[in-house]
Amino acid sequence: MKRTISLKLILSEESSEALLQTEKLFAEGCNVAAAYAQENRCWNRVALHNICYSKVREEIPQLGSQMVCNALRKVCSSYKVLKIRRNQEVPKITFKETSSIHYCARTFTLKGETLSLFSIHKRIKCSFQIGAHQKKYLEEGKIKEGELVRRGKRWFFHLVLDIPEMPLKKEGTFLGIDLGENNIAVTSNGTIYGGGKLRAERDRFLDRRRKLQSNGSKAAKRCLKRISGKESRRVKETNHRVSKALIEEAISCQTNVIALEDLKNIRKRIKGNKRMRTRLHRWPWRELQQFVEYKAEGQGIEVVYVRPEYSSLTCSQCRSLGIRKKHLFKCLSCGSYQHSDRNAAVNHCKLAESVVSARAPVNVPMVAANELATSSFL
Repeated sequence: MKRTISLKLILSEESSEALLQTEKLFAEGCNVAAAYAQENRCWNRVALHNICYSKVREEIPQLGSQMVCNALRKVCSSYKVLKIRRNQEVPKITFKETSSIHYCARTFTLKGETLSLFSIHKRIKCSFQIGAHQKKYLEEGKIKEGELVRRGKRWFFHLVLDIPEMPLKKEGTFLGIDLGENNIAVTSNGTIYGGGKLRAERDRFLDRRRKLQSNGSKAAKRCLKRISGKESRRVKETNHRVSKALIEEAISCQTNVIALEDLKNIRKRIKGNKRMRTRLHRWPWRELQQFVEYKAEGQGIEVVYVRPEYSSLTCSQCRSLGIRKKHLFKCLSCGSYQHSDRNAAVNHCKLAESVVSARAPVNVPMVAANELATSSFL
């Protein structure tokens, strides 16, 4: 499995300036390659290399051969993410001067506490700061590639490591998780991770952005630039904390399978007024699922997705349809009262049990019968 750690670089003014110039030329190289990719409708790395490698080298000779290959790879990755269909028009992708620089294993070296990076002038050697958790990953993993990112005047190197996979647990319990906006996550054990505080903070961020955008003054624009990304960072931190707590709960319960709901295309099915659509379209449910996935993978816990239809309206005890009013679920058949999100999480858990138990090997050769047929006793 792959993990990414962030190294905070300690650079001199001369080295920082060299990286700034490299960043600018790398973005220019990406833009030149992106124009050829759009024109030829090509985002295969080998095919695009044959089309425009020599032309990019002629236009930007300072970039170097290997960095041109890295630029072509970044352009191809950017187009592949769009998943363009045959009947769709190919959009133009523009890379800003502040975009990151992709480094392959040939363009950087990490030895001990020193990192060596390619620049348009010469190799830059610098030290870096790293946390204890990232240092543990660095000792265990194999270095693959990296991405150089600039945030203001600070430089960070995102290093991708290949870490040995943790074998999946064969025995254990099931843990169902129901996601929502009012309650970020509710487990089948009854643990509730409330989302009221985060929702209020997001509403404040949205209201502040609206006021500043309607103002339109220079001071308002400076304030918008200053608070840019603050909401997404706050949401990301909250999702990290919740996912970590979910995995810790799964470990304490000796869980080997986590059941999540498949919410693909849920935004297309959202119906409501503008205020409700704005709230739900900003709901970062997929980010939380991804965090749970990779953290569960590191602990040998399997994650399965189940269909969430009627999971909040079906009684988890007698499987009959009931009535839901806000966070209260009442079953008209057996008369049980439950928290609606916890009831849904239990239903996810039972669906996952049926999915996992239904797995069986297909087209397995009958070894015993074959040995019997070829034996000397017949």
